[in-house]
Amino acid sequence: MTPIKQNTFIKKVKDITISGSLSMLILSAGLYSCSSGSDGSDYGQTEEVYTQGTRTYIKEVAKGEFKITEEIAVPADSSKAIVTYLDGREEILTKEASQKLIDDEIANNESHIGHNNGLSNVLLYSGIGYFLGRTMRPNYGYYRPDFRRDDRQSTSSTGMVPRGGVRDQGEMSKFYSSNESFAKSNEVKSTVSRSRTSVSRPSGSRSGFFGSGSRSGFGG
Repeated sequence: MTPIKQNTFIKKVKDITISGSLSMLILSAGLYSCSSGSDGSDYGQTEEVYTQGTRTYIKEVAKGEFKITEEIAVPADSSKAIVTYLDGREEILTKEASQKLIDDEIANNESHIGHNNGLSNVLLYSGIGYFLGRTMRPNYGYYRPDFRRDDRQSTSSTGMVPRGGVRDQGEMSKFYSSNESFAKSNEVKSTVSRSRTSVSRPSGSRSGFFGSGSRSGFGG
């Protein structure tokens, strides 16, 4: 009886060993396929992102009329607009909330773009509007003269033609509370522009285990 027990024990050990080896082989193959591109490299895509963004401070100066009081450069993921209303109420607008207000204004009141100091217009011509235009779509190049100046080649290649909005950069100063705040905004925009950089992404926009999708929040 003893030999039978030994053989049975040896067989079980062998089965466990083979099963463990197969599991390790499958796991290794899965990790390799997730971390490597079709050419065998770990990273197969390059994206352009902006590491710096803008925090814009806006104040309501008359009923429904707003001015930009200050702008500072901040890490891209800290970009936002802070709006103070006549009654003292303060509202924080995220990048997404700011973009929605701008996009709704463009969709519903395009003929009024650049012609009043409503909140949506002020957001469009602010530093947060510049950041949004550089990192999201559409890029607002139709309306902002600084885009047409700074990115003429790109504008030409995408077929964008100025339509409505503010026609020259000096005219944008009307959305600011003072010449000083407008001048500082240009410095902030330069900081954002200079922060553009290239980063490598996993091939096929995959990252992590089992190819879970991951995309940057910046379109460049």
